[in-house]
Amino acid sequence: MPLSISDSERRNAARAIAVLLTLLAAYFGVLEIVTRIGFPRINHVWRTIQADHRTAVSLRPALAHESATMLIVGNSYLELGVNRDNLQQEISPAYSVAYLPIQGTSYLDWYFGLRRLFAEGSRPAIVGVCLSTRDLISDATSGEPFAHSLMLEHDILKVRVAGRLDNTTTSDYFFANFSSWLGHRGEIHNWLLRKTVPNVTDLASSFRPRNLPLPPGDLVVAKALPRLRLLNQLCGENGARFFLLIPPSLDVQDASNALQEAAGREGMLVVLPYQHAELPESAFLDGSHLNPRGAALFTERLGPTLLHSLYRN
Repeated sequence: MPLSISDSERRNAARAIAVLLTLLAAYFGVLEIVTRIGFPRINHVWRTIQADHRTAVSLRPALAHESATMLIVGNSYLELGVNRDNLQQEISPAYSVAYLPIQGTSYLDWYFGLRRLFAEGSRPAIVGVCLSTRDLISDATSGEPFAHSLMLEHDILKVRVAGRLDNTTTSDYFFANFSSWLGHRGEIHNWLLRKTVPNVTDLASSFRPRNLPLPPGDLVVAKALPRLRLLNQLCGENGARFFLLIPPSLDVQDASNALQEAAGREGMLVVLPYQHAELPESAFLDGSHLNPRGAALFTERLGPTLLHSLYRN
């Protein structure tokens, strides 16, 4: 005898599905609200990034007192290597500087990130991008945080091609662009881990993979130079002068001098306050990033170098 489902059973099943979907929607809604509103209040790093982002978007070519506005974006090399107040003192009153450092970012993050900042209305007179040569030739992005905070939604296919993303990663980026929770869940997980296991950062540093050797200098320049052209063109189209700021490095193969010379022949500015391996190892925190003493030395030389380079060019 065939089995049949009564109308009441169908209604009960439909009601159960509706309740389940409602609970799921409420759950994800709560996650989104907490991520957007609550988490920045307890995470000072995230709060600082949001404040820096708002300042960057509000920039116009000159302030009321006629200081030209400068926006410097970059990653942890900028965050740890430049003392904001000291640099401002060094280049005042000619320039007023705003910063937007985001850890883990590289070239693709900032090419598409600048596209978004310009689309949101940012109009500084000068834009500096602080990246090492390794970051400049990298094909990686910072992942879902990049997709949410730095990527325009209609750039998703361009990001897919430039970053050589597979279908799964592309869909992750697409949804993370709209959702703060999806965009920042990894950061939230890491924050919770640091709060519950305070010494986990020391442990993680022991498992950090060592950087692979850089390619030969001519290959670095061959890949980096077209990217500088794109950044220079993007800034020029939005009324800004562009420069690349290369942080100090202990890597004698970083090809920064060759890149500076090649860019200069095309009228592009590469600011290199310190030659590779010029700063002693004692100025570095971990072999790559500067410690407070190194940051003080770098900032002290960066100010005059910037003034001279921008005036000369």
